[in-house]
Amino acid sequence: MLKRQGLLAIGSVFLLSACSSSVQLPEFSATGYIADEGVVRLWRLNNKVSEPQVIMSVYSFYKKPETVITFYEYRQNKLWQIRSEVINPNDPSSWHLRLNKHGEVIFMQQERQKQKRALTEDERLRMVFAASKEREISDALTIGKVNLVQGVWYQNTMTTCAGEKVSVSFEAPEQRWLKTRTRNSSKPSYVAWLDSPEGKQLLMVAEHDFCKWEPTKESL
Repeated sequence: MLKRQGLLAIGSVFLLSACSSSVQLPEFSATGYIADEGVVRLWRLNNKVSEPQVIMSVYSFYKKPETVITFYEYRQNKLWQIRSEVINPNDPSSWHLRLNKHGEVIFMQQERQKQKRALTEDERLRMVFAASKEREISDALTIGKVNLVQGVWYQNTMTTCAGEKVSVSFEAPEQRWLKTRTRNSSKPSYVAWLDSPEGKQLLMVAEHDFCKWEPTKESL
């Protein structure tokens, strides 16, 4: 059910992105969606004319102990750098691609187990395509007022990472999932969800404290 809703949300991207150039976007925003293999959370910093400066993507997988954190950086509305880190206890790696103002590669490297190598052309193309896709998705979801909220669930109380106590009600299957995940835990659980005009959608429940690293307008 969660995946179906996520795909429906992404389906609206192409309907909304066409009008994104004429819409004033906030300087700082957070949104997210459900992908094929996990959850993607997006934070974005814009300039005064709604052009991206930085888009931060955090892809948390369902079935493997891996998180991919990627920074897409822009200059004068053009992609100039991608920095990606694969956090995996068994096989960590990092990826780095830098472009000049004409979109030509001036640096590209992958580092894995202290070994460095140049990226292949396919890897470069995939990274650039991912940057374009995440920008379109963040455009559309922000225009649609789909906002990411993260918080702490403890003793039947939800507190956002900003410290605000909130009352959150999800759809019945999501509410049951939240209760199942936290029923036998004496420790806080960390929760991410989407808040939109259509309602709320639970994205993930985790044991690790992602409030500690949640980006802000100042830190991003």
